[in-house]
Amino acid sequence: MKPLFFFDLDDTLVDHGAAEEGAHRETHAAHGALFGGIAFEDWLASYRRNNLRLWHEYGKGAIDRPTLTARRFALPLADLGLDAAHAVAVGTSYMAAYGRNWRLIEGAEDALEHASREGVVGILSNGFRETQRAKIARFGLDRWVRHVVLSEDVGAMKPSRAIFDAAAKAAGGGERRRLYVGDCFDTDVVGAKAAGWFPILFDRRGAGAPEPVIFVTRLSDLKPLL
Repeated sequence: MKPLFFFDLDDTLVDHGAAEEGAHRETHAAHGALFGGIAFEDWLASYRRNNLRLWHEYGKGAIDRPTLTARRFALPLADLGLDAAHAVAVGTSYMAAYGRNWRLIEGAEDALEHASREGVVGILSNGFRETQRAKIARFGLDRWVRHVVLSEDVGAMKPSRAIFDAAAKAAGGGERRRLYVGDCFDTDVVGAKAAGWFPILFDRRGAGAPEPVIFVTRLSDLKPLL
């Protein structure tokens, strides 16, 4: 049976971090009257801090999607002493700008094309289904990707074994080599390894890892590993 080569989406194939920052810059500028003297860097830091905590709570099942959506802009506004009643307007501006700022990470298409010649390619990602599928459609990644497994569809988020098992099942199961490429050690490497997949860390910024792991700093370096 052909091996499985599954990829994370955000910050592995699509540059989520840059898109997020670019969208927040547009949002901060568009709502200048609201933000007043609040520096962009302070707004971005507050958003990311609160958003990370909310996604952690969401992953544990402590909050649902509507709660996450309602709080992800209201909490950072309140933290900075701003009127949280503007959260919906700020969130709407951000999501529109976020889509405009999507870009593929260098080498993503070549890596997927090469992987599709060597095995069965899939995407396994946390995140809301319509946003993640829109990214896949925007860049035509389904030219190579045969299976898309998303946390919202499975009902479990990485690093849960359930989502990795769902990916293997979606691809037909069976005993075969299973390789997963992702940028986050705690969710991608730990989750894949615990589920019996071979993890490769995409360490684009050279941050390193707390334990030994096979890693690449460029997607082009994946080819000999596949």
